[in-house]
Amino acid sequence: MKYPIHVSGQVLEQTLDAVLNLLGGSQHLLFDAMARLTAGTPSHVAAPSGPTEFSRKRNEIARILQSPMMLRGLEIALRLFEEVYCDVDTQGGVPGYRPQDLLNLLRIETEQPDETISLSKDMRWIVEWPVRLPNGGPETRMSCEWFARSWGTIVPPYVVNYLSSAATARRQKRNDAAVALLSIAAEATLRDVLSSHGYSFAHGASSKDVYAYSRAQVTADSASGTYILKLHDAMPLSPADFGTSFAGAPAEIKLKRVPKNSSGTRIDINIVAPDPLLAHWTTTTVETPGVQTVSGLGAALDIARNQIACVTAEDLALDFDEVLQAIRNNLVHLSGAALDTPLPRFDMLKSGFALKDFLLDDRLVQDFVAAISRFVTVQYVELRRAGTLYT
Repeated sequence: MKYPIHVSGQVLEQTLDAVLNLLGGSQHLLFDAMARLTAGTPSHVAAPSGPTEFSRKRNEIARILQSPMMLRGLEIALRLFEEVYCDVDTQGGVPGYRPQDLLNLLRIETEQPDETISLSKDMRWIVEWPVRLPNGGPETRMSCEWFARSWGTIVPPYVVNYLSSAATARRQKRNDAAVALLSIAAEATLRDVLSSHGYSFAHGASSKDVYAYSRAQVTADSASGTYILKLHDAMPLSPADFGTSFAGAPAEIKLKRVPKNSSGTRIDINIVAPDPLLAHWTTTTVETPGVQTVSGLGAALDIARNQIACVTAEDLALDFDEVLQAIRNNLVHLSGAALDTPLPRFDMLKSGFALKDFLLDDRLVQDFVAAISRFVTVQYVELRRAGTLYT
């Protein structure tokens, strides 16, 4: 699943002109940067010999940017703007403008409605969406860090998709859909964080070691009315050790049938035996090692906060855990009764405060939107920095 960033050639050309206008008498910085970036490629644009060639060089660059995909115009544009900002920042600005003024200018509209990308001081491209309060309050922006030259993608596309859809739902005054999508994004983030610490989310994965079967044959002695068990594999303890294990007394065991499927076509035998018999009848060979597993969002939060301590109150305030779990467990698996789920943490606002009350309070929803989007970005930045995100 990909979250593509598409910018039209017209917008890239307009941004090019805006940057050239800001640079003024320092336009050579952009042309020199373009020459460095494209050296040795079919798209090479040689540096101009002087200001009289600036207009022609501008047109050469514009022709490339007008083909965002075929001529890699978008990729080249982003790298070009990064280089220009680095040069401007290194020299402390250009006449009349600070480096920050250039960053303010580099807010580029994508082909998705109400979506922009912008460059940060850390040289990371951020994708942003406006989030207007439904009651007509001031516009805020929801964002995540999308791309960095040294890392590639930062927040994975499958998470950015949910953030983008949540922002759209919020603008459409659909608080329930917005927070449900954000809760899924938060859980996906936690899963990736815990995966980097060796935890498994594979369906059916066992948290305990799975041992290999021991092979044996059973025969019957009808004369004595006994069964004879003969083991084929070497066991930790031999029959010669049996008397020592059980002090000369018989070992009593219990057996029962255990249906393994609803149709009753498979029935296993369950054996309850004294511990020493394990060493006589079963092998110690581990066929499938157990893995650390996580059962759900609540368990993921507990492990991340209390066992590994990789998510702290600095990353996500503890107060959000109750709300996050209530939203994830009740809005994703929605029913009418789910909306009545109590949120006692907010009883100071209203006695018997429930999930439906949370969804109707734009201030609370806005806090949730801001906290979760920030949490997602911070965690993925740390994973990329540590080099432990394998997606």
